[in-house]
Amino acid sequence: MKNLPLSIQNLNEIIQGNYLYVDKTYLFPELIQNKQLFLSRPRRFGKSLLLDSLDELFRGNADLFSGLKIAQSGYQFKKYPVIRLSMTGDCSSPELLKKGLINKLEDIVKPYHNLSLRSVEPGEALKRLIEDISEECGERVVTLIDEYDYPVSHYIDNPPLAKANTEVLSSFYVIFKEVDKLLRFVMVTGLTRYAMMGLSAGLNQLVDISFNPKYAAICGFTPDELDQYFSDRYGSVLEALKSTDYLPAESSEADLRQEILDWYDGYTWVGKTQVLNPISILNFFNESEFKEFWKNNSISINFLQNTISSNPFSFTKNNLQGYVESDLSLATVGQLAPVPLLFHTGYLTIDKIIRVRKKIQYSFRVPNFELKDAFNDILLSSISSILTIDKNKEYKSLNKAIKDQDGPELTRIIKAVFSRIPAKHYGKQLISEYFFHDVLLGYFFGLVAEVRPEEPGALGDPDLILVTFEGIHAVIEIKYAKSEGRADLEEALDQLARQGLRVIKEKKYGETYRLAGHEFVTIGLGVIGRGEAKAVFGDHQKDLA
Repeated sequence: MKNLPLSIQNLNEIIQGNYLYVDKTYLFPELIQNKQLFLSRPRRFGKSLLLDSLDELFRGNADLFSGLKIAQSGYQFKKYPVIRLSMTGDCSSPELLKKGLINKLEDIVKPYHNLSLRSVEPGEALKRLIEDISEECGERVVTLIDEYDYPVSHYIDNPPLAKANTEVLSSFYVIFKEVDKLLRFVMVTGLTRYAMMGLSAGLNQLVDISFNPKYAAICGFTPDELDQYFSDRYGSVLEALKSTDYLPAESSEADLRQEILDWYDGYTWVGKTQVLNPISILNFFNESEFKEFWKNNSISINFLQNTISSNPFSFTKNNLQGYVESDLSLATVGQLAPVPLLFHTGYLTIDKIIRVRKKIQYSFRVPNFELKDAFNDILLSSISSILTIDKNKEYKSLNKAIKDQDGPELTRIIKAVFSRIPAKHYGKQLISEYFFHDVLLGYFFGLVAEVRPEEPGALGDPDLILVTFEGIHAVIEIKYAKSEGRADLEEALDQLARQGLRVIKEKKYGETYRLAGHEFVTIGLGVIGRGEAKAVFGDHQKDLA
């Protein structure tokens, strides 16, 4: 059993130290047929190790690849000069960014004793360096750039500094067009697509493979790779989790595998091929414990908090749908759309890709358990704060209405909630069942013991399950209609509410709680327009009989 390469992003160290290497080199022969490439992936997803592996490949270090898939492909190793840059470092001002770039280039030129930098401007210095190295070695140059957008994305909450750094980077990256004939291969990786950072002018000659199905698994581990490289650890980890009562004693290795997938799988950039978070998988097998490893090692949780709380209704279920590719690329620093931003930073992933006429549309979701609780807690608390809830007062009235099955009182409470939604959060795309569903999630958050949205059931997923502090389970089904100002409004609301009750009855949503011996109530909720509502309690004892 090989050692786990925790925090190791160097191929030589992994191979020589007998560390586990999930072999992606089968992708390299076709990958390097291209000239200039760009790949966007979240932080800590293996981009640095990918570039290091390409670095060793182009340096002709064939011994490191012995036994790997590329060595079995018939690939002919050849040595090229390589310039490799990581754009991380102190870039808290444009001057420091420039100084840091010059220092990095000086380190690159040191092994070439006959060469020196010929400019103090980073872009011009890189251009001259590529020219000089190519002439010195008699070969075209390979250039690999990691975290290309760090000087901008790291200061995304400081637009003036981010914009100033963008100007420095634009003049740096534009030289790749000028020296194209001297380049054998270029690969640039980062967090966000270059158009989002205002860097298109310098990088638009790159071929963006971020959404290319051929390279969907180039970073991260597929479920098949999980089995291939980690199944020899399943047994010991399973026993450890049983000993802490995280998993029941009768759990199998198949149960463990599914739990791993639920926690860390789900990331996709093409809608089909899904990968597990690599940093989380390595740490999980190291500690034999399910934790939020990637979340705690990625961008600060404050970033997630600030992004969601600035406009939580951007993240309601219906607003995670209907994005086109330009939405995922085009932006201005300081005006990055919140949903694409959280997608590129790894807090959301693609749910579905559908073709509508000539356009491809994307919808998004939270990838897995590792992020679900943090995301939902921030979202619901943000909605709750917008609704300005007096929790002490409303806790009593809400729980009493549920306990007493008081339909008129619950109707009054819910209509009051909807009336608090600021007008700016209404828009044509917002008015839907999903919108009111998420408003209620935010409202109920903290007022009851548990809120379970769309809890999976045998015949379907009820909209909401509330568990009061007294242990009463409330099963809620919402039905929505757009029409406002109807003369028969009360009758229409009643029909919608009773339609919700029929769904609960037909799909036996309450059966689970009856069999478990829980006290439960069923509630049909009709909503029309911008918040006209009516709640009706069902006679579930009669229904179940």
